[in-house]
Amino acid sequence: MALEITTVDDISIIQMPGRMDANNAPCIEADLKAILVKSPKKLVLDFSETEYIASAGLKVLLLITRDLMKSGGKVTLVALRPVVNKVFEMAGFTSIFSICVSQEEAVQKMK
Repeated sequence: MALEITTVDDISIIQMPGRMDANNAPCIEADLKAILVKSPKKLVLDFSETEYIASAGLKVLLLITRDLMKSGGKVTLVALRPVVNKVFEMAGFTSIFSICVSQEEAVQKMK
């Protein structure tokens, strides 16, 4: 699985997959770690296509965010569908992550 990446200015925008669960979390984590090797400072994770996220997916997000923040980077999540947003709320992640409605809002916020 390869994640789709676009760049706006110095911000890497990554399209997250339709599902993040125990089956694909290791691949997603590997892809994200490969992106972090390039030392991006600003990352936008686009969840517009994500319909399901399990604890394995949440763990990947925590690990990647921790690693990026250690190097002075920022992560913003965008376009969470209601069902995914509900999981984030129940897990307490809405207070951990910066969450925006759209990519455009995230890019403006990170400039």
